[in-house]
Amino acid sequence: MMSKDIKTLLAQKLADNNARHANANQSTYLDVGNELKRLPLDKIKSNPFQPRTVFDETEIANLAESIKEMGLLQPITVRETGLGDYELIAGERRFKAHELLGKTHIDAIVSRASDSEIAILALAENASREDLCDYEIAQALRNIEKHFPNKSRLAEAVGLDRKEMYRYLAYHDLPTSFLDKVATKPKLLSRSAAYDIKQVLNQFKFSEQQTDEVLSRVWELLELGKLEQGRIAEFIQSESLKELKSQIYCPPVAAPDIKPILSGGKPIGKFHHKGKKYVVEINAKDLDEQQRIEIEQFIETLMTKNVSS
Repeated sequence: MMSKDIKTLLAQKLADNNARHANANQSTYLDVGNELKRLPLDKIKSNPFQPRTVFDETEIANLAESIKEMGLLQPITVRETGLGDYELIAGERRFKAHELLGKTHIDAIVSRASDSEIAILALAENASREDLCDYEIAQALRNIEKHFPNKSRLAEAVGLDRKEMYRYLAYHDLPTSFLDKVATKPKLLSRSAAYDIKQVLNQFKFSEQQTDEVLSRVWELLELGKLEQGRIAEFIQSESLKELKSQIYCPPVAAPDIKPILSGGKPIGKFHHKGKKYVVEINAKDLDEQQRIEIEQFIETLMTKNVSS
């Protein structure tokens, strides 16, 4: 959720916009060059800069009931697209409530506004409601970023300092597979938690598979209510330490190359490599003096042949 100061700034932008459009006869958004019209619903398209990703059906139903009883107290705001239809600037809930009521037309202020103005107004209108979450604001900021020369100008336009701006934009540096989960329940991950995740992932340099695994675990615990957002970075750090410990091991010692020496099917010694040596071991008790002499002579003769060849 946005800080109080930021919400206040955006609320003021919305109030200023409303005041500019007010006149003595209409408590609506009229201004020079703007028109109040009754438009067909099927000619109105959604706002491409709408920050809200999830609409509460109960809230829409309650609003529809209110409109049914009292009428539409505040027209929606749209702009012409140049293709014979209109694009919502503000009032998507009111628009959806009219659809729910089966209405065919709605009162609308047709305004002349640039993309950046529409984006800021849409964000300001939604930010005035307590349930707009950080992820939805981040999506809106990403959508309108291209309409500003740099992030500093964008931050200035919406009343954010640079630090807060980068916290919101941190969502979009997280893996797509994780963001797909966040989009289903956007209130589970705050901008601060998103920023912490980005920082700790950059610190530990997980592989793609390790990242997916640890973030899947993070999301599972968040959904179960078993992990506080403020402790996500700590959890990922602990998982990284487990991974490091699993990689610390003694290299396996190669099995020695051993060949038994048999006599009548009974082992009496062995041939084996020992470092750079080839060792012949025979139990002394299994040799008599003559056998010992013959073995020594055989080895001397064998090695003499190797040297001479």
